[in-house]
Amino acid sequence: MNRIIQTFSAISLLLFAFIIAWVVSEKNLAPNDSLQGIYDNNMKPCMNYWTTDPSYTDTVSMHMQAMKLYDKGDYALALEAFQRFEPNENEQSLYNLYTGICLLQTNFNLLAISRFQEAVAVGNKFEIIQLSKWYLAMAYLKSGRQNEAIATLNKLVEVNASQKYQAQNIIKEIDVASNPMNHLLVFVTK
Repeated sequence: MNRIIQTFSAISLLLFAFIIAWVVSEKNLAPNDSLQGIYDNNMKPCMNYWTTDPSYTDTVSMHMQAMKLYDKGDYALALEAFQRFEPNENEQSLYNLYTGICLLQTNFNLLAISRFQEAVAVGNKFEIIQLSKWYLAMAYLKSGRQNEAIATLNKLVEVNASQKYQAQNIIKEIDVASNPMNHLLVFVTK
């Protein structure tokens, strides 16, 4: 009986030491590291909704060239091509969306945020506005702006956007990343 108590005490002490070490190591992680990881897991450039539209007939304009570079993943070159293009009123939201994605992919996060905000402000289609909000949330995550990211993701959930379930999962991930004890509880309950 004495042996069982000693074994149980040793296991309890090791478990307690593990939890303390884990909490201390999690507290020492910069919150931006966690947000960057969430961003990396969820950021994927969207497909080309602009020039792949069947009703779109222009094949030589500067933004068509920019979108070809975007489709190839050459975001820096696409950004240069976008900067030589002047969008008309109907193209403003798509122009800001894709320019923002290029800026985000080339690590100009603050400029990307302003482009996404502009895309939301001038958007004329529900899907494009919500897609712009999604990338705005991703830009906030990449910039380490947790509160703005959560607020933007909550807006996507409220309006039942197509990104709703992804947004809910990211909000949960941010909550877990910002509170190590929640992470432990989630790990234990799995």
